[in-house]
Order: sequence, then C-alpha cells, then structure tokens
Amino acid sequence: MAGAVRPGFVPLLRTITASVGIDTVIDEILAPTADVPTTTEETYAEEADTHGVGRPFSDVGPTRRYAWSALGVDWEITCPNDRLSVLAAERYTAALQVFLGELAVGDPLFLPGSLSVEIRADATLPHDQPAVCDQSTDRDTNRWRLRLPTTAPADLETEPSRLLTALVKVVLSQSLLSDEAFMHLVEQALADGLWHKLFVGRPYDELADFLRADDYQTMAALAAPAVGAGTPRGQAKPAALPARTGPGPGYEHETALDTVRNRYAVMLPIVRYTLPRLVEDPGFRRTATQLRKEGWRDWHLLTAIANAAGNHRAQQQGLRPSPGDSPEHRARILAAMQAPEHPDDPPVPAQAFTEHALRSHLSVAAVSTARGLGLAIRPGRLDPQALLSVLGDRYGYWTDDIEHTDPFGWPAAQDHTI
Repeated sequence: MAGAVRPGFVPLLRTITASVGIDTVIDEILAPTADVPTTTEETYAEEADTHGVGRPFSDVGPTRRYAWSALGVDWEITCPNDRLSVLAAERYTAALQVFLGELAVGDPLFLPGSLSVEIRADATLPHDQPAVCDQSTDRDTNRWRLRLPTTAPADLETEPSRLLTALVKVVLSQSLLSDEAFMHLVEQALADGLWHKLFVGRPYDELADFLRADDYQTMAALAAPAVGAGTPRGQAKPAALPARTGPGPGYEHETALDTVRNRYAVMLPIVRYTLPRLVEDPGFRRTATQLRKEGWRDWHLLTAIANAAGNHRAQQQGLRPSPGDSPEHRARILAAMQAPEHPDDPPVPAQAFTEHALRSHLSVAAVSTARGLGLAIRPGRLDPQALLSVLGDRYGYWTDDIEHTDPFGWPAAQDHTI
C-alpha cells in the first residue's frame, strides 16, 4: 500500500521491518505481486471502511483523529501527534466508547449530530485534578477542548473518578435528559460495573506506552495524510450502537393529545382575524401546501403563525427580548404575544408569514415543547432540525393530532392538496 499510494513512507517502513528481522520476508511475499496493477487510494479507503478498521496511516501527520458513530451521534477526538497527548487522547477515547456502550443499555436521548473533542496532555496539571474542559461558544458546532493530566502509576485510586468526570461533562452536552435523569443512568452504569470497565489493572497510558517520544516525532513529521483523508467515510458498516427508537422518556400518548387540544384552543384566538386574510393570500396558500406535504399538521401551522403574529405585535409595542430582562418585562412580552386578536388591530404584513419565517418560528416553539416534556435544552449548540427530529421520532411531534374543525376554512376543492 505504501508503495502504491504513499511511496514516501516506504523507507521508514523498511527501517521498521528490518529492526525486527522481517524485511526480507516481506520482500518475498510482495515479489509475486510486482506486476499486478496498483490499487487506488479510494479502494484502500473503501476496504478499510467496509471492514470497520481505521484508515491506513492514520497515525501520520501533526494531528491524530479518532472518529466513529454511536447512538445517532458522530464522535470525533483529535490531538497533537506527540507521545503524551496521543496516550491521553486514546485513554479518553477508549473510556468514551466504553461509557457510550454502558449508556446504550438505558436511553441517553442524544441529539443527532456531531460532537468533537480536542485533547492535549498537560504535565503541569496536578494528578488529582480533573480535566480542564472548555466548550466552544460557536452555536453551529458542539466542540470541546480538554487538557488532561498525564497519568502516574500512583494514581490508581483517583484515575477512574477523574476520567468519568471528564466523560460526563462532555457527553451530557449532547443529551436532552435533565442532569438528574442523566446522572441516574450513570449511577446505573456504575452499579453494573462501569468502574472495572474503565480501568483494567493498570492505567491506559502505562499499558500502551511502548513507543518512544522520537517515534511520535517521526510519525508527526510525515507530510502526507492518512489514506483516504480527503474522501468521506463510507457507509458500508452501520453504527455498532444505533440510535434508540420508540417512545422517548416521559412520553404519554394521551397527555400529548391533550397538549395538542390545548394548542388549538390557545392559538386560534391569537390569530382569529389574521387567518381569513392569510387564506386569501396565494403566496401563503403555496407555502401551506408545501409545509403540509412535508407533514405539518394544522397545529404546527397555527403555532408558527401565532408566534409570528405575536412577535410582530410585541415589537410594535416596543417590547423586545434581550439578555438580562426582568421577569416583569418577560411577562409583558408574553402577554402581548398571547393576547386575543381584535378586529381593529393593525393587520400583520404578509412577509411575516413566509416559509422561512414559519419554519423559524416553529423551531423556536419546539424548544418550549421540549421543555414542556421535561427535556433539557442546554447552553451552546442547538440544531433546530435535530431537535425536531427527536421530537418527531420519539415524542409523536409529527403524528399526534386530534379531530378538529379546519381552522383555515380551505375551499373543499383544496382539501386534498392543501
């Protein structure tokens, strides 16, 4: 493989094989294949993905990367390619995969998406100090930076606790469970022997420490990337731990229907004069047709319309939310948004009800829906589509509805298209 796609690596590989006395054996094995057409880099990458192994030469270059999928999340660990950081990152990666396997027995209710952790070993941190964890403020990604202490043989008693602390802090950020519910899963895992699975005999760093610091420097200095580094990973092998299916924690069908019934009762008065105007608007009818084809129920449309209209009216009254608002100010905003519509209220302009606006308002409302179910929306990244996906897959968000009078009064000829 090196000869075909990474010829610059061949001298180093020959040095390694010669150091253990198998260089001539390798040459004899390869001799019959000398005239065989070389395999492409893409083929090597596909074979690695199909068999569930790492991309060849993934230990070269200045940065190491470990990536896998589990429980609906794409996990990624990166670290500098130096001895202490690689050992610390592999210690954390191995523990994280064990931890996810234990959580899978329960239901951690992860948001689908990706989580990335950048790890550096820090020899200046006291051995009894947990990792220093910093979450990125970028709302488009869930990224963490961890500084992990190097492990000393004397830390056999404290290492599992420090490692678990660093695991919980990061993994919790991807869960919709409350802190209490998530820690209950952790306690169950501990009762089932998690300590012994995270720490077997000796510290990971000690057991895996068979290469010299110079070896890491040599690998880091190799300029060419891992085989297939520029191509996406194939999907030949499904995730070993697929996302949980079925009703989510706390979901009760009858309660969900009561919530839908209440939405119709609360939302209709807020827009009772706006709805007839919208029905007459061809642009809105096209938008509603498209959204209904995608699975929107009448209560989804009403929720988005009522939120759009309520926000517009609150802004007309000079009521705008901002960080640090007093409870009284928030209450005034909510009262303005939820006030029943009067016939002499200024009409809300049609541009407040574009497809983009309605999608945005439903995404905002979904956060309130999640909180009403007892789910936790944590600071940092929140992908609205991921949240809607969880609500739909686990909480009947796209299927639960009740018998109701058509709030839009669509003409009968449009019943099958709108």
